[in-house]
Amino acid sequence: MNVLTLQSTYGGLLHDTGKAVYRAGGQRGSHSEQGCQFLHGVLPGADWAPVLDCVRYHHAAALRGAAKTLPADSPAYLVYLANLLSGAADRRETEGESDAYRRELPLDAVFTHLNGSHPGWMMPAQPQDGSLKLPQKSQPLSAAVYAEAVRTLEEQLPQLQPQPEQLGKLLGLLETQLGCFPSSIYPGDGADISLFDHAKTTAAIAACLSEYVQANHITNLRKTLFEQKNDFCRKGVFLLYTADFSRIQKFLYTVRTENALRSLRSRSFFLELFMEHYLDELLAGCGVSRANLIYSGGGHCYVLLPNTAAVADTLTRWNRQFNRWLQQQFGTQLFLANAWTPCSGNDLTNTPAQSSPYKELFRRVNRLLEQHKFHRYTAEDLRLLNDAAAYPDGRECKVCGTSAALADELCPWCRLFVEFSDKIQHKSVLVVSRQPSAADDCILPTLDGSSVYLTTTDRAAAQKRLASGEPVLRAYTKNTPYSGLPSTTNLYVGDYAASNSMDELAQQAAGVRRIAVCRMDVDNLGHAFISGFEQESEKDPVRRMRYVNLSRTSAFSRQMSLFFKGYINGILEGLQVSIVYAGGDDVFLVGAWNDVLEAAQRIQRNLTAFSCGALTLSAGIGIFDPHYPIRLSAEETAALEEAAKHLPGKNAVALFTPERKAVRDAKGNLLVQPEQGHTYAWDTFRTKVLEEKVGCLQRFFQAYDRSCADKGETPRGNSMLYNLLALLREAENDRINLARYAYLLARLSPEKNAPDYPLYEQFSHSMMDDWAFDAVQRHQLITAIYIYVYQNRKGGDTDGRME
Repeated sequence: MNVLTLQSTYGGLLHDTGKAVYRAGGQRGSHSEQGCQFLHGVLPGADWAPVLDCVRYHHAAALRGAAKTLPADSPAYLVYLANLLSGAADRRETEGESDAYRRELPLDAVFTHLNGSHPGWMMPAQPQDGSLKLPQKSQPLSAAVYAEAVRTLEEQLPQLQPQPEQLGKLLGLLETQLGCFPSSIYPGDGADISLFDHAKTTAAIAACLSEYVQANHITNLRKTLFEQKNDFCRKGVFLLYTADFSRIQKFLYTVRTENALRSLRSRSFFLELFMEHYLDELLAGCGVSRANLIYSGGGHCYVLLPNTAAVADTLTRWNRQFNRWLQQQFGTQLFLANAWTPCSGNDLTNTPAQSSPYKELFRRVNRLLEQHKFHRYTAEDLRLLNDAAAYPDGRECKVCGTSAALADELCPWCRLFVEFSDKIQHKSVLVVSRQPSAADDCILPTLDGSSVYLTTTDRAAAQKRLASGEPVLRAYTKNTPYSGLPSTTNLYVGDYAASNSMDELAQQAAGVRRIAVCRMDVDNLGHAFISGFEQESEKDPVRRMRYVNLSRTSAFSRQMSLFFKGYINGILEGLQVSIVYAGGDDVFLVGAWNDVLEAAQRIQRNLTAFSCGALTLSAGIGIFDPHYPIRLSAEETAALEEAAKHLPGKNAVALFTPERKAVRDAKGNLLVQPEQGHTYAWDTFRTKVLEEKVGCLQRFFQAYDRSCADKGETPRGNSMLYNLLALLREAENDRINLARYAYLLARLSPEKNAPDYPLYEQFSHSMMDDWAFDAVQRHQLITAIYIYVYQNRKGGDTDGRME
C-alpha cells in the first residue's frame, strides 16, 4: 500500500473519533480538536503525525486556518473531501462548536428510511459482540455509554502501528465500539448511519482519492481537492466493482447421499471463503484495504476502487487467473463473473438528485456483469477445458467426475468437503500462509501467481504462528468481531449445526421421523439495495433522494450480513436444525421437520423486528425422508419458495410438495407456473393454521385420547382424520360429501353428559360450520391436519395416506 494511501485510510477511519470523546463529556471545542488531542495521547510517534493531521483538519474551517502550516500534499485534504462525499454534508460549524447538535441523539436503525418511513426505533447502545441486537423504542443516550467506548479505545489503540496488515484489526475495533453510535447528531440529518459506517466509507473514499491523484501525478492536493473540489467531484475518479459466482447450484449439489449434509455445509462455506480470499487479493492488488468492501455475501460483492489504469489491469488479470484456477480445480462447475464502471464523487452523493446518478450507477454495473456471464470463456479457456488430461490411472471421482488421485473413490476436494464440516464448527481461525505445513487443508491461488496454504486452527495456535515470523499472508477469525490478533479479518459465518447427520436430525423430530428442508430469502432485496432509500412519496427530487448515498448503502449491507451470517446462530439456538448456507439475504436449513418450521418462523419474526418492518421474507419448506437425495429435495423446496413469492405481496411460506399448473402465454406457448398449494402469508400461517386449527385439533384429540384410555379403548383419531381429510380434499374440486363428513364427526362424539362434550361441540362446530364450507378456511384446515398428523405419528413413516 502506498504511504499516502495508508495514511489517508487510517485518517479516514479515525477522523471522527473526537465525536465519541465530545459526547462522553468533552468540553466545548470542535470534535476535530478533541479527537486529535485524544489520539495524540494514545498514538504517539512521528509515524502517526500525518494521520493526526487528518483528524484535526478534516473540516473546511480548520483547513483554511492551517493554509500556511499544512503542506499542500497532506493526506488531510484527501480525508476532508472523503468526509464530504461520505456524509454528503458541508457545514460552517462542526460538532462541539454549536448548540445545534444534540449529544443525546441515539443511533436510529438504518432501516428507518428503507422502503418507506419507520421512525421511532433506535439501535441498542451496546458494543457489537455477535449477539442479536433488535431495535428498541428511541430514548436519549447518556454520556456514560460513550465514556465506556472511549475507555476501550484508549486501552486498545496503543497496540496499533500504522501498517497495512493492522488495518483489519482497527476495523474490527471500531466496529465493536463505534457501530452503535450515530455519525451525525445534527437534527434533520437522519441519525441512521453509525460512526463506524461513516468512518469506514470515508476511509474507502480517501484511499481511492489517494491512488487516483498519485496515478495522475497530482501533488497540490490543497488546490485540487479543496479549492477546486466542485470541479474534481465531476471527474470519474472511482470505479464501482462487482463480482458474482455463477453455477452455484451445480457446485453445491454435486454430492452423494452419504455424508450429504457434511458436504453441502462445507461446499457452502468454501464458496464464501473463495470470495473472501478473492476479494483480499483484489484489494491488496489495487492498493486499498477492506474498508473499500461495500458488500460481500451470497457469492456476490460490491467494492469501491480507484479509477486508474493499474487497477483496471489488476481487475482483468486477477479475475482471469482466478477463473483459470477454478477451471483447473472444478471444471465448469464454478465461474466468477465481474464488471466495473467509472463514477464520480457527484455520483456517490447522488448529485444532481433529479438525474438519480447513484441508482443508475448500480444498474449500469449490473448490466455489465450480466454481459460477462453470457461470455464466460475465451478461446484459450475453451482449448484448456477440452485438452484437460486425465489422471494416469483414468479413474474419476464418483461424486464430481473429476479425474484425480482418488481415495475412497473421492477426489481431494470432495474428501475435503466431507471432512471440513466439523472444522467449520469447532475451529475459530483460518490461517493463510505462504509456507506449507502438514496441517494444511487446501491450496489457494494468489494474484502474483504463487500458491498459499489454508489451515484451520484455534486462537492459541494462530497466535503462535503469527508471532513466529512465519510468512502468514492473512488470517480470518470466525464470528469474533474483535479478536485483538494482528493481521486478522473477522468473517461472520452462519455455522449453527445440531448435527451433521440427516438420520440423527430425523430421529430428533416430533412424531414422524422426517427432515425438512427450508429455503428462504428476502423479498425484493435488489430493489431495496438500489432504490430502497428513495422516498417515493416526495415530489421534490432533492427530498426524494436525500437518503440515497454510499454510506447508507454500506451500513444497510453490513446489517444484512450481520443478521444472516452472525445473528442467525443465536436465533436458532436450541433447535434440531443445521445451517447449510446463510449469507447475503438467503438461508438454507435442514433439520427435524418440526424444528425447521419453528426455525423459519423465528427467522421471519426476527427479521421483521430487526428491519423495523421494512423487509419481508418468503420461504419454501419441504418434508422428506432423510435418505431422499438432497439435490432433489433442494429443487423441490426451491419450487416451494418460488410459489411463496407468487403470492400477492410475497412475505409468505409454502409447504409440503410444490404444485404446478400449465398455462399459456399471450402467444399460446405452454408455460408451467407454481400454484398456491399450501402457501400462506406468515401471519395467516401462524394465527389461522398453527394457532387456530392445529391448536383446535390438539386440544380435542388430546382429550379424545385420554377418554379412550380411560375406557380401555384404542384411539382412532388419526384414522378418522385421514377419512375427514379425504373428504376435504374432494371438496377442493367438487362439493363436500356432507352426510359422510357429519357421520365421521359424530363418531368422535363422547356421551352428552361427558365432561369433554362441550369441547367436542366446539370442535365439531368449527370443523363443520366454520371451516368445511369456506374454501379458504378449508384449505387451511387441510394444511393443519397434515401438520397435526406428522406431529402425532409415533415414530416411523406415515402409512401412505398423507403422501
